[in-house]
Amino acid sequence: MDNLITKFDRLPISRTRLTIFIVVLIAASVLVPVATTWAHSPLFPEENHSLATAYQISDAAKSWATYTVLDHPDKGAYYKFTMSSGDKINVSLITPDSPSNSGFLPSFALLVPGLAPNNSVPAYIEIPIGYGTIVVNGTDPGQATYEAFSPGWFYELASLTMNAPKDGTYYVVVFDNAHKSGNYGLPVGYIEEFTPREIVMVPYNVHVVYAWEGQNQFVTLLPIILILIVGGIMLYWRSKQGMAPKGISKWLAAFAGLAFLGSAASTIYQMLLAFSVTGAKGEAVFTLLFVTISIVLGVPTLMYAVRDKPTLTPWRRAALIVIGMIALFGWSGLYFGPALAILAALLPPYTTKKE
Repeated sequence: MDNLITKFDRLPISRTRLTIFIVVLIAASVLVPVATTWAHSPLFPEENHSLATAYQISDAAKSWATYTVLDHPDKGAYYKFTMSSGDKINVSLITPDSPSNSGFLPSFALLVPGLAPNNSVPAYIEIPIGYGTIVVNGTDPGQATYEAFSPGWFYELASLTMNAPKDGTYYVVVFDNAHKSGNYGLPVGYIEEFTPREIVMVPYNVHVVYAWEGQNQFVTLLPIILILIVGGIMLYWRSKQGMAPKGISKWLAAFAGLAFLGSAASTIYQMLLAFSVTGAKGEAVFTLLFVTISIVLGVPTLMYAVRDKPTLTPWRRAALIVIGMIALFGWSGLYFGPALAILAALLPPYTTKKE
């Protein structure tokens, strides 16, 4: 890393401008389309063990995915949403573990208003008066599916696509015939659209999903922590030789750049971990786009931090703010990096060094 930093010192400033241009171009033309193609807005329901406490899905056409646990298999887990006649219903059921290993193989039932009653669900499932059921039994797919967005993996056990036969409230009940508990997900909908808040919350929600997969939370953060520690040691060693970043702005930018590179390392780690379950997949090319964006964000930020020149001009302040905002909406730096990049732009440099 120290050799890399030394090379940064020698790069002309025009390279920095070119790199920032590439960041903006990649973020605008690649990141947003990829995200809206591969992602679901996550939900984390709890305590929805009866019709009365059914979890409300506000818009069943929008692409959602619940990540939770069936912790009361003798009661089931209930969801509800409102549909108009002819609306498309799209529901599937996933787990993070292979049913053949865990023994957990849940199913789901769609409770449909006006449908003829039947007795195909367990006796403990609550069915409103005037409703019938469509049961989709879970089956072991044998092979996990690679999720390029997170990245991660899941096993799809069941799915159902149909048009709503009439207006009304529909219910989905997840249950396990063997009365076992386990983690499951319930993707619903088909329209990929995201609010700015949902986009910003992606890094936090992704780490919650990692926990749902069974990963240790500290281990998921370890790649970015190691990059920050090793990079910090390198910067300290350079400071002992009189080559420290000059002023508070550059120190903040240095750790912002390291955080972006840490995100690249973290994404690569998660991709390789997913490969250990799913095998190598061609969809990983989309994952590598996220890696590339984090690297391209980190390089110019570190270039600014470790060079004696340039000073913090208004143009460079604007560039750091742009990098910070792209990182925030591009899920790089785990909030820490974007915050430091923006602070580096806003705070006085506190240096007497002139360009």
